[in-house]
Amino acid sequence: MKTATIMIGIQGSGKSEFCRRFLPETCRINLDTLKTRNNEKRQLEDCFARGIDFVVDNTNPNREARARYIPVAKEHGYRVVGYFMQSRLQECIARNNLREGKEKIPAKAIAMTSNMLEMPSKAEGFDELYFVANDGAEMKISKWRENDEL
Repeated sequence: MKTATIMIGIQGSGKSEFCRRFLPETCRINLDTLKTRNNEKRQLEDCFARGIDFVVDNTNPNREARARYIPVAKEHGYRVVGYFMQSRLQECIARNNLREGKEKIPAKAIAMTSNMLEMPSKAEGFDELYFVANDGAEMKISKWRENDEL
């Protein structure tokens, strides 16, 4: 079955690294690369037209952000999987500080995203949810537990 993967986590939490490690053959949709919502929409439409798996590698911190992708993916017959990245603010800021150029963003922006972060819920339309603990060296993936939902 076609799969739409939604990454969830603040900047520096390891979303892009997760995609490189675990979803290397999946079409990666990322606003940092695409620059505009219009370009993002075109890439999504291309994935739907071709019936290929894709991963949305953005912060997607809250229900509102995730609702941009989940219903339309469902309409196109996709199974929707979410990965919630462990988000310890200071660790994410430290990882971000290792970045260079445009990839490095202000710590204030990371803190703002952290303040918007909402735990995902299957009620949003996810078929599967996972928690990813990232200690910087290893990523441990575990099935979402109902009590993880707020």
